[in-house]
Amino acid sequence: MAQLGSCCGDELVGVNDAVCFTVDLEATGEGADLILWEDETSFIINGSIMVENNGIIGASPTAALTVNGAAIPGFTVAPGEARSITLNDIETIGLTGTGTGTGSVKVSFSINYKY
Repeated sequence: MAQLGSCCGDELVGVNDAVCFTVDLEATGEGADLILWEDETSFIINGSIMVENNGIIGASPTAALTVNGAAIPGFTVAPGEARSITLNDIETIGLTGTGTGTGSVKVSFSINYKY
C-alpha cells in the first residue's frame, strides 16, 4: 500500500506532463492570439512545443506560435508543415492565424517543472 504524504523529502521533485490536441485555427490577425495554455502556478515551466498545420495549402492560414504574449521569431508554420521548439520560463502558449480560411492545427507540448 502506498504511503501517501511521505513521497517527497527535502529534495526537489520533477514533474513532466504532455498535452496534445487539435484546434480549428482561423485567420485571427496579428495581436489576436488564440491562447491554448496558461501557467497559473508560481513554478518556472520549461518544455517543448510542436505545431503541425494540417490545413489545405493555399486555402488555410499559417500558424504562428506565441509564448508569453510575444511571437517567436521565425516560428510560422504553413499548411502541410510542422515545427518544434524547446523553451524555458513558459507562462502562456498561443497561436496566431494569418491568411484566409480555417485550418486544422495539431498542437502538442510537454511541460516540465520542479517543486
